[in-house]
Parts: sequence; structure tokens; C-alpha cells
Amino acid sequence: MSNKNVTVTLQQQADYRFAICFDEAMPILVGDEPAPLGTGLGPSPVQLLCAAVGNCLSDSLLFAFRKFKQRPDPIHCTVSAVVGRNAQGR
Repeated sequence: MSNKNVTVTLQQQADYRFAICFDEAMPILVGDEPAPLGTGLGPSPVQLLCAAVGNCLSDSLLFAFRKFKQRPDPIHCTVSAVVGRNAQGR
């Protein structure tokens, strides 16, 4: 929970598949859209976004519990997202 800048680099490998580089110390993560756009060789951007939101909120909840000397671990989180178009078809 710091206030530093974070940089993530994405390099297209093929179609909708990207190599996602967080920094040199971490392994490269491959993100890919499911068929028919991609090949599903990695989590989709929506899955990665769900994971990021769930992880962030879980971290915040755990931090708040521990601040008040509570030990709820291990905690569990499930994130669901509805993906669709708005009234303008976007």
C-alpha cells in the first residue's frame, strides 16, 4: 500500500495474446482473449481486472482487520463481472 508509480509493459505476441511484464523480478504473465477472438492461452483482460479488484479489496479488508488486532486469515473472495454493452451499443 504505497504511493509509488507502477508500470506494466504489454507486448503483443499474436492476435489478442499479450506478454505482460510487471518487472524483471517477476515471471511474464500471458493474457489472451477466449475464442473466437483469441486462443484462451491465458486469463482474459476481464479476468485479470476481476482478480486485481478482488485482490485490492481483500488486501484492504485484511489490513483493516489487522489494524484492530483481528486475525481473520485465511480470507476468501469471489469476484463476478457482467460484461455487456451500454445503451449506445458500446
